Amino acid sequence: MRRFLQLSVVLFALSWISSCDKIEPPYIQSGGGTGDNLTRKVLLEDYTGQRCVNCPAAAKVAHDIQELYGPKVVLMGIHTGFFALPGPPVFMLDLRTEAGEAWDNHFGISTAGHPKGIINRTSKGGVYFLSPGEWSTATAAIIDDKADIKINLLTDYDENSRQLNISVSSTFLRTLGGAYTVQVCLVEDSLVGTQFNNDATIGPAVIENYVHRHVLRGTVNGIWGESLTDESGAVVGTIVDKTYEMNLNADWKAQHVSVVAWVQRASNLELLQVEEVHILP
Repeated sequence: MRRFLQLSVVLFALSWISSCDKIEPPYIQSGGGTGDNLTRKVLLEDYTGQRCVNCPAAAKVAHDIQELYGPKVVLMGIHTGFFALPGPPVFMLDLRTEAGEAWDNHFGISTAGHPKGIINRTSKGGVYFLSPGEWSTATAAIIDDKADIKINLLTDYDENSRQLNISVSSTFLRTLGGAYTVQVCLVEDSLVGTQFNNDATIGPAVIENYVHRHVLRGTVNGIWGESLTDESGAVVGTIVDKTYEMNLNADWKAQHVSVVAWVQRASNLELLQVEEVHILP
C-alpha cells in the first residue's frame, strides 16, 4: 500500500502552491434576477478499469448520454480497484488515483462490481451507485432541475512553464442552509492503452489501442475538497472565490486536460452544480 501511494504521488499528484478564498457580501444580480433560468448540470462518474470486460459498453452509454445533452453533462472516468491494476506486458497504463480509490471505498464500488456510475452523487436508501442501464433515466430525471448555485470556472495555463492557475467563483442563487464544499479535479482525455472487452460492436476481446476518455488524473484541493460555507450556509447572492496555482504533470498532454469543479452538500455529498473547462482552446 505504501508503495502504491508513493507511485500515486509521482504519477498523479499536483504540485500545490496556494489556495485562498474570499466571501463577498450578498448581492442581487442585475435586474433583480436570482438565476431562475439556470439549470443544474450533471456529473456522471463512470467507475471503470482496463481489465473490466463490461466497461467499454458502459463508457459508450455514458458518451451517448453526453451526446444527447451536450455540455449539460460532464463525464469523469475513474479507474479503481482490481480492474484498474496495471501489469506488463499488456496493461502498461496506471490510471488509478488516490482520490479515486478513496471514493471507490466510500461508495462501495468495487464491492458491488464494475462498471458502476454515480450521478451528481445522489443516493437512494444510502446507495449512490447505479448500473449503466440506469444512467440515462437517472440523468433525465434531474437534467432540467433549477440551479441553486452558479459556478464561474476560469483557467490560465502557461505552455512554457506549465503553470496552471484556476479560479472557481461560486454564487448562491438562493438562500441555502447547511455546510457546502467545493471540489476541483483534473481530467485528461484520449489516453491510449489495452482494454478487455466483451461487446463485439465495440471491438475484439482485447482492444490494444483503446481510447480512455475523461480520465480522472487527480484532485487539486484534496480528496474531499474544501469548505465553502459553514453550517450556517449562505444567503442569496453570496459569492465565494477560490484560487489555485500548480505545475501540470510533465507526462500529461495539456491539449487533452480539463478542470472539473463542483459544489456539493457536506452532509450527503450531493452535487448542486458542476462545470468543466479545458485548459487550452
